Amino acid sequence: MTFNFRRPDAYFAWKDKEILKRFSRYRGIIDGHQLSRYLIAKNLECEFNHNDSLEKLEKILKQKSKEFNMLLNKKYTFLENSVSKKKSFLDLLETIANKYLEDCIFCERKCKINRRDGKKGYCLIPADSYVSSAFLHYGEESVLVPSGTIFFQGCNFGCVFCQNYDISQTWKGKKGLSEVARRVDPQDLANIAEKLTKENALNINYVGGDPIPNIHTIIASLKYQTSNICQLWNSNFYLTEKSLDLLVDIIDFWLPDFKFSNECGLKYSGVKNYFNIVSRNLKRIYNKGSGEIIIRHLVLPNHIECCSKPILKFISKEVPNSVVNIMAQYRPEFRSYKYPEINQYSNSKEIQKIKDYADELGILWEPVS
Repeated sequence: MTFNFRRPDAYFAWKDKEILKRFSRYRGIIDGHQLSRYLIAKNLECEFNHNDSLEKLEKILKQKSKEFNMLLNKKYTFLENSVSKKKSFLDLLETIANKYLEDCIFCERKCKINRRDGKKGYCLIPADSYVSSAFLHYGEESVLVPSGTIFFQGCNFGCVFCQNYDISQTWKGKKGLSEVARRVDPQDLANIAEKLTKENALNINYVGGDPIPNIHTIIASLKYQTSNICQLWNSNFYLTEKSLDLLVDIIDFWLPDFKFSNECGLKYSGVKNYFNIVSRNLKRIYNKGSGEIIIRHLVLPNHIECCSKPILKFISKEVPNSVVNIMAQYRPEFRSYKYPEINQYSNSKEIQKIKDYADELGILWEPVS
């Protein structure tokens, strides 16, 4: 693939030996030397029945996950992988995701409502998925641009400072999702992804709102995608272990947020045990997933000691080869006026303190921040 270095930092980031080392498989997919994980999953045959119990399907998933990870080291050619199996690992993942949808436990709110019957939990997303926009994004991290971003409507968080509140929160209570976003089925979503690929996207970037409520649609869409392109999960990462079971093998690159302590997560986003859950999920993708991760840490004003430092310390100890985007883009939005301590911009001194602390811990941040 020919790179479009519209941003000079994208060119220089790929000259960094450590970036090339940590993101070697992602770069291999871009260069055509590696297969994206979902294509391998398509070619792992999987015997099961759609009416099998959830317990049985989850047992098969554990077994097939082990087989899948053995296949990752196999040398593939595109010819060998051009035809998928009649019933594949992806089919199994889709079947389980749809069963979870009937007692929804995609995120850690665990609303446990049947979205197939039209019921809605906190996110207010029904069984259908809605896309508000999709385009080549040049504002993402240096190594990701141009990124084929797909913005889903709705979110499982209630951040008081949300910058995308128009698609995540403010439509709630209004007439309906269909008036502010396009309803998509798996084939529609695959078509969007393929179009972005043809426009020279380096990755397909599932974002929002948040992609978590749409896990079932995203997985199902992979059956219709055919391009060898990186699948990227861009999320608040407040998903359950069972949901992560469905994604950990098939996602090539991870772009999780990591903002808060437990206390601040509850105060500003309305979620319990934020730090514990996100850190748990980060360790999982680091140790059992692709391990190719950029962690986004949005610097909140007056939150160095309670949030920024503990998060960076965790990263340096538990997921040290992750790359961190220290984000200075915070601005008071939405309902932040109700919270004087964050109803202001982060100042340059705070940002520099955090960067200096990251340097002390040996964290790689500069190429993507």
